[in-house]
Amino acid sequence: MQDEHLKVHVFCDFDGTITKKDSGDEFFKQFSVFEPYHSQLMDGLFTVTSYYNEVVHKLKHNINQQAIVDFADACETDMYFPQFASLINSYGWHLHIVSDGFRTYIDPILQRILPNNSINVFSNNIISPLSRLNLSQNWKAHYPFADEACTCFCASCKRNIVLSSVHPDALIIYIGDGLSDTCPVTFADMVFAKGKLAAFCNKNGIVHHSWHTFFDIITVLKKRKPVKRDIAKKNRQKAFEQE
Repeated sequence: MQDEHLKVHVFCDFDGTITKKDSGDEFFKQFSVFEPYHSQLMDGLFTVTSYYNEVVHKLKHNINQQAIVDFADACETDMYFPQFASLINSYGWHLHIVSDGFRTYIDPILQRILPNNSINVFSNNIISPLSRLNLSQNWKAHYPFADEACTCFCASCKRNIVLSSVHPDALIIYIGDGLSDTCPVTFADMVFAKGKLAAFCNKNGIVHHSWHTFFDIITVLKKRKPVKRDIAKKNRQKAFEQE
């Protein structure tokens, strides 16, 4: 059995990373009132949590499971992600999805592209009025990984998820594209970044691999296995000492 400190853990964002578009934005465009709340979020008038509370509260009452499945079926995903997941499994590494989105649409999308998958998914949840047996109530957002001390652009603290899921000496790979990914990358030994995450890494001197599709990531991992990064290890040790 492999020692915990020798294991490789891969943490992967979902919206805009596994899916080609931000599936959370698309979900609320279709089933809720997207604007003016999203613009207000980007203008700094809302926190991510308060934005989610608004758009989740305004979800249509008559959404059924078939409508969600139909939405998931229409979401375009990176065609190489299943091949990537298979590669990670063949290496004996551990793949986790860490998202500031919602399992309501994440689970059916994953079921479509990776049937019978056993990937750990860390994300927010949406609680249906039906599950609370009170049709007069609205939908409600639940943030099981929220942290009031976290100041990043997210409702679910990805930093805490990453740090609490692995041994302090484990090797961490992080894959992402957005603002909610900026906090955990400082603790990762190997980073794959695009979009706003890549801009953040460039600005802050964080060594990373640029990528467009998961084929690019597969190519790198077949040529170059991850190694421990001293600064990432020090950042993790410091974070654990402060807990």
